[in-house]
Amino acid sequence: MLVYNFVVYILFSISIIYGFYNILNSFDFVKEAYFYTGIFSLIFLNLSLLFSLVKLKNTKDYPKLFGFFSVFWAILHFLNYFIFDRNMQISRLFGDISKRLLESSGFIAFILLILMLLSSFRFFKKIEKIRKLSYLCFLLASYHYFLSPKVPMFWEWSALIVALIYFILAYKRLIIKNK
Repeated sequence: MLVYNFVVYILFSISIIYGFYNILNSFDFVKEAYFYTGIFSLIFLNLSLLFSLVKLKNTKDYPKLFGFFSVFWAILHFLNYFIFDRNMQISRLFGDISKRLLESSGFIAFILLILMLLSSFRFFKKIEKIRKLSYLCFLLASYHYFLSPKVPMFWEWSALIVALIYFILAYKRLIIKNK
């Protein structure tokens, strides 16, 4: 079990080294920071939900670990947006969120991620049911990624399709379980 968790931490370490190396060696720091922080958050959220769906014996800690890593990258992604694009002005932030689908989908997914993170701690056990919205969060985050380029290509479509599949499988399982 410890060996499996070690592999997860190595993956996270590689993502940090790779991401920061590419960000620091780029011409447009902000654009690269957007890309790598967002993509690693999406990848780790995907892995978290994949292991939640599969539920293997040796990987029961994976969803939580990958979820923490996803939140780490999502916080960096949001801070990059808030500091460099919105100049740390709350009014500009909420103005964009209320007018643009790209920003609103990302912000709602970010809020859901933060609430799911909080629900991991004993003090916030009362909001534990928010975790059932994790697949919706992944769908929103994938949609945010899908909207980011002017013309969505293979990877954007793939992320959205995978999120839709997870969403359908998870909620189909939930509906069958409640019958």
